[in-house]
Amino acid sequence: MMKKGKYTFSLVSLAVLALELALAGFSLYRAVLSYGNSGLETGCMGLLAFLMGIMGFRMAWMDRKLLGRQYHFPAVMMILHVFALILLASVYMLGAV
Repeated sequence: MMKKGKYTFSLVSLAVLALELALAGFSLYRAVLSYGNSGLETGCMGLLAFLMGIMGFRMAWMDRKLLGRQYHFPAVMMILHVFALILLASVYMLGAV
């Protein structure tokens, strides 16, 4: 039988965090270049980044539940996703995306 990796879900969560921040940065870049008339695709990119953040948080939560509380990497990933979600929500509420 194959042995499950130690931080499988947390590593996927890290990749999702990187993709989420890249997608949010790209949508902010598009919004700045279009002087506020960026259209529906930029708003959808921001919303997709927000949903990816929720998915990444859930993956880190599953890893923490699976491994137990003695491992800190899943908790760090959960905290990073919360900060990214707060940032994305504030940017979305301000209307930049």
